[in-house]
Amino acid sequence: MPQFLIIAKDEKDEGALQRRLSVRQNHLDRMKVELDKEIFVMGGATLDEQGAMNGSMLVIDIEDMAAALKWINDDPYILGRVWASFEVLSFRMAKV
Repeated sequence: MPQFLIIAKDEKDEGALQRRLSVRQNHLDRMKVELDKEIFVMGGATLDEQGAMNGSMLVIDIEDMAAALKWINDDPYILGRVWASFEVLSFRMAKV
């Protein structure tokens, strides 16, 4: 199955961090479900120089780019206005 790398950038307004924290558990719960479905491969928060969360990176296995876009648009971080933007790239994890 094709893999996709998603790089998301958080909103920068004053309430952005609070919105992230308020939906974070919903996002993590979704990743657990998607991991069990073998769609979510890995991911985590990106950090600024002070170590504060400022975005996310995810790798998913899914049918095609259209499915990847639908998948990411259903995420609590999109629905909760945490991510300001995201990029979805075709990706292949190295096997060593």
